[in-house]
Amino acid sequence: MLRRLLLLSGTAALIAGPAAGVAVADDMSWFPSEPPSNATAGECYARVRVEPVYEPYTETITSSDAYETYDVAPPRIEERIEEYVRRDAGVRYVVHQPVYETVSENVLVRPAYTEYVVRPAVHETVTEQVLVREPRTVWQRGRVPGAQITRYDPETGEVWCLVEEAGEYRTVTRNVVVQPARIDEIQTPAEYAMISREVLVERGSVEEIPIPAEYDTYAVEVLTQPATVESRTVQGRSESITRYRLVSSERYEWRMMDCEEIELPNFDAPTVERSRTPMSYQDHSGGVDFDSHNDDYNGVAESRILGRQ
Repeated sequence: MLRRLLLLSGTAALIAGPAAGVAVADDMSWFPSEPPSNATAGECYARVRVEPVYEPYTETITSSDAYETYDVAPPRIEERIEEYVRRDAGVRYVVHQPVYETVSENVLVRPAYTEYVVRPAVHETVTEQVLVREPRTVWQRGRVPGAQITRYDPETGEVWCLVEEAGEYRTVTRNVVVQPARIDEIQTPAEYAMISREVLVERGSVEEIPIPAEYDTYAVEVLTQPATVESRTVQGRSESITRYRLVSSERYEWRMMDCEEIELPNFDAPTVERSRTPMSYQDHSGGVDFDSHNDDYNGVAESRILGRQ
C-alpha cells in the first residue's frame, strides 16, 4: 500500500511492543525538517516539489573565427658533383706471434685451515595448562517467556541476571633445552697440485705497411632559392542565440491536503473551517494523482504515513 506523510497537531499515537519502538526510530530519521509552524488541529500537509524557473535572454556568439590562409612557393634546388676521400691513408700492421715453451710446476692450491662445526641444541616439547582468566560474576540480559513489555527507552522492561562464569584455561606448549649447543673443531691439511705453464722464449713483433688514400665523387643538391610563404586573412562571422538563466531553483513546499481522503486507523478527522482549499489525491495501483484546486499548488507530493498498517 502507498505510504503517505501526515502531520497532525494535537493527536497522540500509541505504539506498543519492542518492535514498534524500532519502527518509530526509522520513520523519524526520514521525517522532513521544518514542518508548517502555523498548522491547526485536523489539517494535513504534503511535501510538494516545485519546478525551477528559467528566464530566456539573447547572446551574440562567434560562429566562425577569423583565420589566415597561406600560398607557398617551393624552393629551387640544383645538382652538383663533389669529390670526397672514400678511404683515408693508413698503415697496415703485420703481427709476428711470440714463441712459448711449456713447463710443469707443483703449486699450493689450498692451504691448511681449521673448520668449526656447530652442533645445535637438543630440545624437548612440554605441554602445560595455564590459567588465563579468573572465575567471575557478570550481569547478562534475560527474557521472560510470554511477557508483554511496553518499552519507552532501550533499557525499559529488560531483565538482567547475575551469573557466575567459570575460569578459562589455555594449553601452552614449551620447548625445553635437553642438551646445549656446542662447537667441534676440524683440521683440514694443505693441498697441492701439478700445473703446466708456458714460458716466453721469443718475443712477438709488429711490421708496419703504409696504405695510400682512395678518392671518389658523389652528387649533391644545392639550394639556390629558398621557399616563400604569403598569407591572407579571412574575416570571422557571428550570430545571435537564445539562452536561459536560472531565476528560482527547484525547492519543496508544504501544501495543505484534504484529511477526509486519508485513511488512519482509529482516527476520525474533525471538521475544521479552512482559510484555503486543500489539495486532494486519489490512490491508484499505478501511483498517486494530485488534483490541485489552486494554481499555486504545482508539482508532485511525496508523502508517507507513520504507523500505517
